[in-house]
Amino acid sequence: MKHFYKIYERSKKYFKLTLGAALLAVSPGVNAQVSAYAFTQSTGTYTPIIGTVLDAATGNTSATNLNSNVYPLSLPCNFNFNGTSYNSLNVSTNGFITFGTIAPGTIVTTPISGSAAYDGAISVFGKDLSSVFDIGGSTGDISWEVTGTAPNREVVIQWENFRPNSSTSTTTAYTFSFQIRLKETSDIIEMVYNSGGYLVGSSTVSGTAQVGLRGATNVDFNTRLNATTLEFINSTSGTANNSTQAFNTNNTTPGMPAAGLTYTWTPPTCYVPSGLTGTATSNDATISWTASSSAPVGYDIYYSTSNTPPTSSTVPSNPNVPGTSASIGPLAPYTAYYVWVRSNCGAGNTSIWSPQPIQIITQCQPPAILTTNGATFCSAQTATLSATSDPGTTITWYDSATGGNVVGTGPAFTTPPLTNTTPYYVTASTGSRVMTGFTNAVSSSGYTLDAGLLFDVYSPLTIEGVYVYPMGTGAGTVEIALQDGNVSPAVTLQTITVNLTGSGAPHVKTYVPLNFTVVPGNNYKLMMVTRSGDVTGLIRESGSGWGSYPFTAPGLLSITAGNLSGNSPSTSYYYFYDWKVSNICESPRSIVTATLDSNCLSTSEIEMKDQMKIYPNPFKDIITITDIEKVSSIQIVDISGRMIKKINNVSREIDLGDLKSGLYILNLIMKDGSITNVKAIKK
Repeated sequence: MKHFYKIYERSKKYFKLTLGAALLAVSPGVNAQVSAYAFTQSTGTYTPIIGTVLDAATGNTSATNLNSNVYPLSLPCNFNFNGTSYNSLNVSTNGFITFGTIAPGTIVTTPISGSAAYDGAISVFGKDLSSVFDIGGSTGDISWEVTGTAPNREVVIQWENFRPNSSTSTTTAYTFSFQIRLKETSDIIEMVYNSGGYLVGSSTVSGTAQVGLRGATNVDFNTRLNATTLEFINSTSGTANNSTQAFNTNNTTPGMPAAGLTYTWTPPTCYVPSGLTGTATSNDATISWTASSSAPVGYDIYYSTSNTPPTSSTVPSNPNVPGTSASIGPLAPYTAYYVWVRSNCGAGNTSIWSPQPIQIITQCQPPAILTTNGATFCSAQTATLSATSDPGTTITWYDSATGGNVVGTGPAFTTPPLTNTTPYYVTASTGSRVMTGFTNAVSSSGYTLDAGLLFDVYSPLTIEGVYVYPMGTGAGTVEIALQDGNVSPAVTLQTITVNLTGSGAPHVKTYVPLNFTVVPGNNYKLMMVTRSGDVTGLIRESGSGWGSYPFTAPGLLSITAGNLSGNSPSTSYYYFYDWKVSNICESPRSIVTATLDSNCLSTSEIEMKDQMKIYPNPFKDIITITDIEKVSSIQIVDISGRMIKKINNVSREIDLGDLKSGLYILNLIMKDGSITNVKAIKK
């Protein structure tokens, strides 16, 4: 049975304090700093406390022996953990405490490697534990106490007479005790152990426990490690968030903690900045971040095409940068760079580098439009525009500065008939767009999460989009991620969340725009990582009847296998259909203008003198046109080229009294297909 206990009543004043702590903790863990805590080990004295008991064992069943319980605790003084001040925490019977408004689940046994959303954890012996009741005269409890005086108080949380495992046995019981000590002002953390022994029996208990610190996520960790061949008391620095310390209640190696064994974790004085972001052009990038709480004198930036993290001795690429943004470069086009930043607090005191870099991918180096030539035209006529570009490129014409439609290709473009000055836009590009992957689903079964495809990339490209078949009963969202499958767990490089509509069979093939830019590399993963709403899954192929890998776009990429577990390939499953892949590198759009030429109107007036007459001009209301039988329709255009009136039923006398005073152009559309333009002035 699992329990979550409330051990105190919250007053209105307490609620205000708790709310304040929560607000302070909104974005603390982004600083990801526990990896910078300094570790030391010593042998001291285990001093038991006689304080406030949070809970005690009342029996030897799983419901009564302090198995899987969590207790919220309000602190009498603030404690700064990982750069954030807290006045409350949660205590787990499973050998750890956590910070933040989100408490751990009662069954959490991996407080450091777990993905629970608390702000941070301190784990003195993190695993599934329980206590004893009246065995050999001993009963277990969890208690806490404040020692010392402000501003040098200590908050002590104590696990007394706990087994190193979860058990209800009354014939074998080994117990030991341990504490977490939180020091006011210095914010130093101590873990202090007492030796243990058998209350009854002698059966060996062995296993592993997570010991160390975790930040806001399990990416930020500081752990201890010893295998079964190394004594518990001789642990080394952990190498992963799931590093553990092995123990054995009978064998000397690895043994159990010795009496007075003390682990001390000292926080840094210079904190790393958070919120690192970046945007890139083809040859440089702008990097920005959120200021460190340490108020450093500046920041150091390091960037590389390798994702090998810098060390404390690595020379920064950009040292001691003021402010919270900087430009880096020059950079190579269409290349992935990894960027780290650290605080420089002066006098050689620096923070650690960002625990996780950001990846920026510079844009391609596009070809250039070399020359452009606009053209003039008479109203209702076409214009021919032209452009030249670098050799071997494709010239494309658009009707808008961004987005819009492709209206032509090639060095010359003839517009449709125009009545006013009109801008067009031209680009030069290289590359092409191709489709690859399995085309259409033949399966009717699907999957839910954490599955996708493995693929290799041979040259820089953009995955513009893929097709999926959503399953479900209505609207929902799906998050699709591009990941690096060369590391475990895979690192997410880019993500997008899209709105989809799930349905039953026949499922609807739906396009999902991705626009993931990818540089050459192996073992990329395209994965569905989350979903919500009424989308229950996506269709996938299984077995061998659907086809086989690889699916290749020559020179661009190869889809090599499915992926179900870890980074392991699977040839039985297929996900994501009809990939749209592009390596098009396009220049910015250059404006080319088709300009209305008002001078050609006078020529039309001269040419029509012998054909027909329009009078009076200037006119007041009525205008008369001779030889009206030659005219099919009339367009009235103002001086800006905007058509404001069209007359289809023409007559010799035309009433234009509704026009405002000014100059107008009458486009006479003749029955033989020609167009005559006349200027007329309304009084």
